[in-house]
Amino acid sequence: MEQVPITVDCEERFYLKPDAGRLLISPADETPSPPCDAQPEELDIAVCVDRIEAAFALRIGRIESKWAGLRSFVRDKCPVCGFDPQAPEFFWLAGQGGYGIQSAPALARLAAALALGGHVPDDIAAQGFALENVAPQRLGERA
Repeated sequence: MEQVPITVDCEERFYLKPDAGRLLISPADETPSPPCDAQPEELDIAVCVDRIEAAFALRIGRIESKWAGLRSFVRDKCPVCGFDPQAPEFFWLAGQGGYGIQSAPALARLAAALALGGHVPDDIAAQGFALENVAPQRLGERA
């Protein structure tokens, strides 16, 4: 099971990935919520299991643990990373939404490089990354 990559369905209605000898599964929902101590809803858990069992030859017999988290988004659903143009001493690193597990390693390296006055790491730039897609300046353009 550890050789299986993260799997996301085409409509992003669920994802699953191996984690510590088990499967981490999610309904990939974007239910709006005010700040709170987020807890998983039983219905969301059941929907997630149903979607995964319908898509794969898997039987999910027991949920060993469950959790929920608050995800932040900006309007275009891309992260925000960089110094604020209106408050240059403030550095943004927010808005990973539901992609934190996948994007955190590269985004953390990008943030560290930018915060220290550097540039986009070469291996990240080589993937076609464009800094303007995460720059805080873009938020003012779309307000």
